[in-house]
Formats: sequence, structure tokens, C-alpha cells
Amino acid sequence: MRRWLCLFLLLILPLTARAETLVYRGESTLWQDTVWSGEVLIDGILTVAPGTTLEIRPGTTIRFTFFDSNNDGIGEHEIFIQGVLRARGSAEAPIRFTSALSSPQPGAWGAINLMASEAASEISFALIEYAYRGFHGHFALAALQDTEFRCNIRGTQFQESEVSFVRCRFIDNFNGLQFRDSQVRFADLLVSGNYWGIRGVHSRVDLAGGRVTGNLVNGINLRDCDTTITAVILANNRKGLYLQQSRGEVRDSLFSGNSEHGIYLEESHVNIIGNRLLNNGRAGVKWVASQGTLQQNRFDGGSEYALVNETAATLVAPGNWWGSDDSAAIALAIRDGADRDGVGRVDVGDFLLSPPAFLLSLQSM
Repeated sequence: MRRWLCLFLLLILPLTARAETLVYRGESTLWQDTVWSGEVLIDGILTVAPGTTLEIRPGTTIRFTFFDSNNDGIGEHEIFIQGVLRARGSAEAPIRFTSALSSPQPGAWGAINLMASEAASEISFALIEYAYRGFHGHFALAALQDTEFRCNIRGTQFQESEVSFVRCRFIDNFNGLQFRDSQVRFADLLVSGNYWGIRGVHSRVDLAGGRVTGNLVNGINLRDCDTTITAVILANNRKGLYLQQSRGEVRDSLFSGNSEHGIYLEESHVNIIGNRLLNNGRAGVKWVASQGTLQQNRFDGGSEYALVNETAATLVAPGNWWGSDDSAAIALAIRDGADRDGVGRVDVGDFLLSPPAFLLSLQSM
């Protein structure tokens, strides 16, 4: 008898151990604190009400069915969070937000939406894929870390928000990140293989450490922003860094293999200090109607020009290494008022006679 009981238990235990998928259909709302684990299916639009916290535990998979009411090819099922999201995965058991389709395309579901959030939400150790906007915030507070965004139309999009990204990765999206009127902090970021890398307007942006590589258009494009960029590799984009009407500092970063320009300044006021620039198609730095400091940089050649000055005033740029200790060779590496009318000269002053030390290396890529 005991043997038959043991056999019976062995047969039923695998069935009872399987947790059923938690399903939300249509327009539904969470009115009280809720915890998710295992498998969750969103077949509609799920709202997390104000005053409510949604906690998602490690290893949970959230799938979204495809619904397209206006035939624009974009899925509309999503999570709409007015309360707080705590999505805390782990390295061993990440959380996954994905499509319920067997062969999804970018835009198969809507977004993780944070709207007028009352407290900071968290996403860590997560994978967000095949969304229209993986993470979308409006008047939101959020901290994301160790999270990967891939194969989305827009990895993230937010406005009027305060968001931090630590060790996050944006890979093979159409737009990696876009934002406006926000405060954004990045640390140890990877943005690679997107059509657009990072695009920001009217924001405060701080980026320390990371790689922005192989994006089809611009690696980083900021307009009317205040920014500090330190110890970042920007390589193999069209423009590595494009700043328009912006202010700030770019320091100790590597600009390599960008097909047009390593750094393009337009009507900006930026201090460019201690960077290395090499093999950037048209120019290492293009300086258009801008102001600031250009010092202690290492121009290692491989570009059509190390520096192009298209500002009416003289650009004073002492203390740089221009790839040579010969004044005639340095003059050939610079395009300025000596070559064309209507723009100022570049005064290289006391230039460096040997390249300065530089910690970031191509091996870091």
C-alpha cells in the first residue's frame, strides 16, 4: 500500500508544483498592494492605482498579448502605473517583460508606463523587449539598474521626470533613449546597435562611465541641455557626441571610429578636457559658433582634420597633443580661418610635444 501511495505522489507532484499563470483581461485595476511571481499574462491594460504598490519578484515573466485597434502595427496592451512599481529581479533570476507572441516584432506591446508617480519606482535585473516604449515616464521618479532593453521601438522615453540608470544596456532598439525636460543620471551605460543612441532636449544629463557604440545615427545628441560626460567610449557611430545649444563638460573620454565627427558642438558652451580622439571621419572636433575650453586632449590622427573651427572668433586651444610636434604638420591638421574666409583662426599656443597619458583604451570597447 505504501508503495502505491509513493507512486501516486510522484505522479501528482509535478502537476501541483506548476503555478498557474496569473491573467488580467480587458481594462483592470489593482486597488491594493500586489505581489507577482511566476507567469503573468496581460491581455489588456492594467492600471496600478495611486497609493498601490506592485511588487514583482525575481524570475517572474510578464507577457503581453497583441492588440492593435487602429492598425498601425503597434500593440496597445500595457501596464499603467500611478502608484509604485518594485520590480526587483536578481542576476540569477531576472524579471522578463516580453510579448506573448511566438515570433514577436518590436512594438508588439505598449509600455511600462509611470504616470505622475507619487514615489520612486524601481526596476532591477530585468529584460524588457519587443515593446513600443519599454519604459515610459511622465512626471515620474524611477531608478533602473542592471536592466537590458532590446528590440523595442523606443527603449525608454520620458519627460518631466527624474530617472537614473546604473549598469543598464540598450541594444538593437530603434531609439535607445529619448527624453525631455528631465533630470537624468547614467553610470556604466551600454548603448549599442540602435538606430538612434541617446536623444535629449531641455534636460540635465550626467553620464559617468560606459560605452555608446555602433549606433547608426548619433551616439549622443543633446539639445539645450546641461551635461557632464566623463570616462565614456563613443565609437563607430555617425557623430559620437552632438551638442546643440548646450552647456557643460566632456572629460577623459574616447572618441574613435565615428564616421563623421567625434564631437560636434553647435552654439554651445562646453569644456572639452583630457579626451582622446582618433579615426573620426571628417574631424575629431567640429566647433561651430561655440565657446569653451579645448585643453589636454589627445588627437591621434586618422581623421580628415583633428579640429574644424567654424566660429567667427579665434579659438584658443593650448596644451593639446595634435599627433605631431611639428608646427607645419599641426597646421595641416586644423581647418580654420587660414583655409577659408569668414571664420576665426585656431591658436594652439604651447602645444604638447608628446601624447598625454590616457586611461581608457580601445581594448575597453
